[in-house]
Amino acid sequence: MAGGLPDWGRVRRALRRPDAPAAAFLIPEDPRRIHPGPLDPDLERLRIELSPHRRRLWVRRIVRRAWLTLAAAIGAELVLFLAGRAWPIEGLAAVGASIPILALVLLAAASARARPGLGETALAVDREARLGDRLATALALGGSVAAAAGPPSAEEEALPANHAVALDLAGEEQRFVRRQRRDALASLRLVPTTLFRPRLPRRPGLAVILLSVALIPTLLLPNAQDAVIAQNRAIREQATAQAGKLDRLADRLASKGINPDDPRTRLAKELRDLARQLRDHPDDLTTNLAKLGAVEAALRSQLDPANEQRAAALSSLSRGLSRAATGDARANPNGDPTTAARDLEDLSRNLDAMTQAQLQDLARQLAELQGTASQASGASAQALRDAAQSLAQGDMAGAKSALDRLAETLGDAQNSVAQNRDLAGAANQLQDSRRDLANSGRSGQPGSTGGQTGQGGAGQPGTGQPGRSGTPGSSGQPGGSGQPGSAGQGSGSGQRSGQGSGSGQGSGQGSGSGQGSGQGSGSGTGSGSGQGSGSGTGSLGGGGSNASYLGSGTGGNGSAGGPVNPNRPSVLGADLSSIFAPFDRLGNPGDPSYISGAGGSGQVTQGSQQGPGSDPGSYVPYSQVFGQFQQYALTSLERGYVPLSVKDYVRDYFSSLDPQQ
Repeated sequence: MAGGLPDWGRVRRALRRPDAPAAAFLIPEDPRRIHPGPLDPDLERLRIELSPHRRRLWVRRIVRRAWLTLAAAIGAELVLFLAGRAWPIEGLAAVGASIPILALVLLAAASARARPGLGETALAVDREARLGDRLATALALGGSVAAAAGPPSAEEEALPANHAVALDLAGEEQRFVRRQRRDALASLRLVPTTLFRPRLPRRPGLAVILLSVALIPTLLLPNAQDAVIAQNRAIREQATAQAGKLDRLADRLASKGINPDDPRTRLAKELRDLARQLRDHPDDLTTNLAKLGAVEAALRSQLDPANEQRAAALSSLSRGLSRAATGDARANPNGDPTTAARDLEDLSRNLDAMTQAQLQDLARQLAELQGTASQASGASAQALRDAAQSLAQGDMAGAKSALDRLAETLGDAQNSVAQNRDLAGAANQLQDSRRDLANSGRSGQPGSTGGQTGQGGAGQPGTGQPGRSGTPGSSGQPGGSGQPGSAGQGSGSGQRSGQGSGSGQGSGQGSGSGQGSGQGSGSGTGSGSGQGSGSGTGSLGGGGSNASYLGSGTGGNGSAGGPVNPNRPSVLGADLSSIFAPFDRLGNPGDPSYISGAGGSGQVTQGSQQGPGSDPGSYVPYSQVFGQFQQYALTSLERGYVPLSVKDYVRDYFSSLDPQQ
């Protein structure tokens, strides 16, 4: 020291400690962290006076970082939603909602890091209050000059403030530091409390305004990618739903498979693989449709188009075999092959107890079923032929063996029909799955719901004079005892309708029939034509039928005219409220057709009689039998492989006829 002045080199070294980082050497440390003991009262008071400014400085920093974070969040939202208009982004709204949350987390972290220390506060106050680094120097000296950091000694307190006597170097240094500290404290008390009032940063504020103006229309205007996202979501949901259906179908087929080589067992494995593909790659619509189509095409090639004809023939054959084996004309009315096989087994055991006449009659009945058996199964036809020949020749052992083989072939034919029906049902399910999956890929696209409706012209209806009613058909005379029933014939003429009936009776087995027809023509401005016919099948109680015809005509240069909306007339008249449904005589829809009774060799007697036809209750209300016909049609669609267009046509047809709509 020279002339009682402090060594400024030590002061500069105190402001910059050798061990301080290069970026933080200008920030003085808090003396409390350096000196754990009691501090000089002025130094302690300086720390306390800086604390309010420290909090306000922190609030200012938080506000500035909040504006920066807000600008960054709005910018991120703008970029995100602009990208969402260029590409379909799933969960765009969720991602957009997460950005503010992430911004708040980042703001909290940045605010925690921005909390100023005591030295930073001193520097900030010096800079904005223009105190000439008084506060920063006081803190730096308080941390570097340890002797001056603590309370002053008694000797120092006894000295007057204007004492000018030179002391030793250490004492003069402490006295200088304390005086500078008191000067800094006095200057700090003059600083206003609003020094660090929060203020709006210009650049972040301007950025927030501009980005908000750009973001608002981006959020409010419709986004074309929403339809693409909805379509992709529908494809995934439909693929998952179809995978579940295929798994359930595979389980049903696997439970019906007899052995590993059964087509149903192999198909079940393919369906499970297909369901796994749909679950693992629900977005790959093209591949999924291709694989569905490939499995469906391979399955379609295995189907027998004549399966239902074989099933009907098998049912008729089973019914005939049961009645021939038991001698009961009403046995096995449903044509169950299992029941027929059991009856054949019983017949095989009872052959030895039958007379020669019974064996010959049985051989004749089996031979009459040969044509039906050939339609049901080739193996059944061969076994039936062998059984009939063996019975006719009296070969009991051969007949028993043939009957046993016939029972086995009935079971095999039944399994074949059931297997083909299962495969056809699986093909229908694959067809429906492929259509539903393809429709989900077309949802939301313009024109995907249907084609354009064409326009057609209607011709002028023709006119004509109605003709007279046709003459009813004649009824037959009863045949003699033991002879087949007689047949009646009749004819009539008329322009609109013709009716006829016939009946035949006999004491033996036989049947009678009657037919009637009428034709005619009329003339007018245009032309019209009509015809009618009626037929009835005679039985022990007699019978008859009626028929009607709606005429059509042509007029001028127009095209053929007809009734408006012929499927659903606006008003059902007396002639349209009932339909011909002789279920009591012919069976319900879906029942196999068969002809009972045996032919005779008696003489046929013909006769004629004028009179009205009779209605044996075959005309029933339209609404009463609609459900039966509809159910039969839907069952037929399920049992056979039918193109989708035909299925839709049949369903629409019955929907248009529904009496409840």
